[in-house]
Parts: sequence; structure tokens; C-alpha cells
Amino acid sequence: LAQAFFSTGLEADPLGVLVLVPSHVAAARGMAAVVVDPQAIEVLSPARSAGEAASPESARGDVEEGQPSELAVTEDSKGKGLAGKPERSCASRAEFALRRSLKVCGIALIAAIFLVALCGWPRSLIDSATFKPNLMSIMFLVGLVLVILEDHVGVNKSAIMLMVSAAMWTFLAVGYHPHESVEGHDELEHELSRGLKDVGAIILFLLPAMGVVESIDHFDGFAVVTMCIAKMAGGRKELLMPILGILCFFLSAVIDNLTATIVCLKLLRHSVRHDRELRHSIGGFLVIAANAGGAWSPIGDVTTTMLWLAEKITVAHTIAWLFLPSFVVTMLPLAGLWWEARAVARRRDAAEAEDEVVSVGHCESAPSEVTRGKVAVLLLGVACILMVPMLKMTTGLPPYLGMLLALGILWFVTDTVAFQNFASIGPQIGVVGTPTSGAVPVVHQRTEGNVVDALHQMDLTGLLFFAGVLLAVGALDTAGVLEDYARFLVTLCGNSPVLICALLGVSSAIVDNVPLVQAAINMFHSSPTDDPLWQLVALAAGTGGSILSVGSIAGVTLMTMEGVGYLWYCRRVSLWAAIGFAAGIGVYQLERLCFA
Repeated sequence: LAQAFFSTGLEADPLGVLVLVPSHVAAARGMAAVVVDPQAIEVLSPARSAGEAASPESARGDVEEGQPSELAVTEDSKGKGLAGKPERSCASRAEFALRRSLKVCGIALIAAIFLVALCGWPRSLIDSATFKPNLMSIMFLVGLVLVILEDHVGVNKSAIMLMVSAAMWTFLAVGYHPHESVEGHDELEHELSRGLKDVGAIILFLLPAMGVVESIDHFDGFAVVTMCIAKMAGGRKELLMPILGILCFFLSAVIDNLTATIVCLKLLRHSVRHDRELRHSIGGFLVIAANAGGAWSPIGDVTTTMLWLAEKITVAHTIAWLFLPSFVVTMLPLAGLWWEARAVARRRDAAEAEDEVVSVGHCESAPSEVTRGKVAVLLLGVACILMVPMLKMTTGLPPYLGMLLALGILWFVTDTVAFQNFASIGPQIGVVGTPTSGAVPVVHQRTEGNVVDALHQMDLTGLLFFAGVLLAVGALDTAGVLEDYARFLVTLCGNSPVLICALLGVSSAIVDNVPLVQAAINMFHSSPTDDPLWQLVALAAGTGGSILSVGSIAGVTLMTMEGVGYLWYCRRVSLWAAIGFAAGIGVYQLERLCFA
């Protein structure tokens, strides 16, 4: 019975009576609750008193009105205390069979490829130079489809990508025949080392970056920023989208788009705790703003950093030519998503006003008190994050080492006794009293915990999902799929840099933009520094990944931290991201015509 009612919302009173409460009403008040008792079933609504018995017809009507699900109260279940389910329709049975078949076929394909690799047969297919790239592409697409339909097939996206990437690399490894020749063994080791270097660098950056942000949040350091944002919003939550978006746009240019996304999503969660739909809408826009902000800064995105280190672009020309197009990429989606979010909020407020529920258009709660310790933790964390790009520019230290150093410094400082006393971290016993009453020991409220407690709150499933995606893309790169695709783009577009970069940006929404940019560097190595081609590559590769949620590390972070689904992102964000992407390229071309 509990499993049957779980999807709607189950409550139990002290007497053991199970109460079915509609999800959109349960948070406010117990309207249209179906009370299931071992002796009888009663349906309670505002129109009837709690003691009035309900007829079977009215019971069914209230259930259908309160929660449009498969649950129904039948007359046969009235005396048994059971909620009966109507027989499934043909459409529902067909949908269930389709979902089950898709999951079984996808997993069976992955398992079959893995078994073929283990058995080493048929060898002609394993050694085929044409079959291998095609098979790698098919496996990656199958994994991508299962990730897209994660909520329907019932398999976690992290498990899917880990299985797909492992099967792809196993098939590639068998093709080198490492146990039969030294050359094959050395070549396999070289390819694995190259792939693991890229994956390890990103994971080792992402892990301490999340640790630093989670530690600041654990000590409530974001209370200072949240209070400022609340004052700027003036109690109107719809203003959070432009405020956080502009902050994320400039922050990603100073640090990088990944760290900026993590920080802004944390601030968003503090500002909007209960409105999940609004958080998803703002989070989708933050992905666009973070990617656009990283495109006009050589240290804001990994692709612009690659072009900068390869001496294809310079700092001054990149900022001068790409700032305005990147800003347009951000502002156009802001107008569309803000309009949609306000329309949804108005409809929801109107519906809740009919039920006399307090409007959600205002701030949900006042921000927590700002103390000396919270300000100290925030300043320390921001200083550690800003240290990463400074070390990169001055010493050439890789960003993941800088972020590991930042986490270590934050961890060490917050564990010192002097800082804990200054920031009021940990319990402290004081003595208060009067001469007549005597001294009475009391415990003052202080911030509890340390960095270890903050690290325990991190969600590692997103890291595993991202590792699986990067390993799968690395397998495609090793099989030569991405290089062949880049050459196909050049053949298709001819000598038009605009078309080449536009297709490159759209392609980066599906696969990782790093190997595509590297292939472009190898193919157009004769182009001079600060050529319009390289600036378009930086703009397109940096902003094109916003079209799909799996196209950028910022989008994957959104899926991880907020649980945003792939299909939801496609319905609500992808169109506006594509419009902004096209407008950004158009503004850049207009700049070249007017000022070049």
C-alpha cells in the first residue's frame, strides 16, 4: 500500500492511518486527502466535514481531481483497506513494453560488444579499420540515448556512461593485441595515458573545486552574498535570473566557467529553496551565462585556454573582439527564459490564489545572520579560488594543481585553533549570571563542523558521470572518429570559417569540444595568430555547448547539482541557447565588417 501511494505523497498519523495527499497541496494544507483505514475508506475535502462519509462515486471523483494518477478507490477495496488500481490501457502497456525493450536492447548491445572483446572473436571485425569507428559511434549514440531517456528507462546516467566507456575502451584495447606484440602494448599504453591525462586533469580540478565551494557553504559563508542578492532583488524572485546570470557571466571570465557555475548554483539554492521549477529555469540560464563568459577570456574556458597556449589568440584581441558577441549570447536567452519563467510564475500564483495559498513570488525566508566568521570564510574561499588563475598566468601551473592547493589552504586554515576562535567555529561554553543568582554555564551558538564534514556532503555521482562521458569521448578520439568528423566539416563547408565554426559549435553540444578544437588547431596550423578563424573557434566552441545539457561541463554540473533532466533542458533552454549562439556569431561578423 505504501509503495502504491509513494509517488503521490504519503502521511501517517499517530494511529497508523495512511493519508494520501496531493503533492501540489500537501505542502500548504491537507485538501482532498484520501484517508485509508483498515476498516473503511473516507475521502475528506473542504466541502465536507471530517465526520461525513463519502460515497464511492464522490471518492473516485476526489481522487481523480486531487491527483491525476493511476490510483483509484474501488468499491471492492472499501472493506479491505486496499487501494485498487484500474487495469492498464493498451497505450500504457505499449509504453511500458517500449521502455523495457529500449533498456534491454541498449544494455544487451553494450554487453555483447564487451563479450566480443573478451573472446577476441571474430577477429576480422576487431581489426577492421572501417568497422571500429562505426561501432564506437553507435555505442556512444546508444549511451547518449539512454542518458536522454534516463527517467523513462530507469537506469542512472552515471552507470550507463561508465558501462559504455568501459566497453568502448575494452574493444579498442583488444584491437591493439597488447599480449601479442610489444608495439601494440606500447601504443595502447600511449593512448590510455593520453586519454586519462585529459580526464584526470578535469576530475582533479572538479573535485577540489566542489570541495572549496561546499566548504564555504558548510560554514554558511554564502550568507553574505545571499543577503546582498536578496536586497538587490527586493523580494522579487524573478529578478534572481538577471542578477545571478550577470554575476556568473563575469565570474566565469575571472576564474572559469566550471567554478562559476558551482558557486552560482549554490547561491541559487540559498536564494530559492523550495521552488524547484524556478531553480531549474535559472540554472539553465546560468549554464549559458557561464559558457558565454568563458568564451571571451583566455582563462575562462578550456578551449580558449588551448588556443591561448597554442599561440593562436592573444589576451587583448580576444577580449576586444569577443566580449560583445559573448554578451549578446547571454542577453538574448535571458530575455526569453525570463519571460517564460515569469509566465509560469503568474499561472502558478493564479492557481494557488484560488486555494488561498500564500504567493511564491516573494522571498521565502529571510537570509541568515551575517557574522564575522561567515565573512572570514567567504573571503578566504574567494581568495583561494582567485589564486588559481593567478598561479596559472604567472607560473604556468595547471589549474587542477592550483585548485588542489586552494582546497588544502582552506582546509588547513579553517582547522587552526586561532581561526576557529576568530570565526566562532565549534562549541564554546561561557559563563553568565548575577551576583545573587551565581554563575551559570551556557553554550553559545557557533558554527559546527569542519571541511571533512563538508566533503562528506559532496555528490560523487556527477563526477562519475562526467568521467564516463570524457572516457567515451576519448575512445572516439582514439578511434579517429572526431578527426574524421572535423575533416568532413571542412569538406562540407569549404573555405568558409563562419560555416566551419558554426557547425563546430553545434557539434560541441553533442561531443566534447576539446578534441574538436584540437583537430581544428592541427588542420589550420598555418593560420596566423588572432586570425578571425581562431576567434570564431573560441566563440563557437565555448558557447555552442550550451545548446544541450551534456554539451558542456557547466551543463553536466547543472544536471548533477540540481537534477535537471536532459529532455527538460531541451524543451526549456535549448531553443533560446541556439538563438543566442546564432546571434553571437552574427554580431561578431558585424564587428569585423565595421571595425576590421
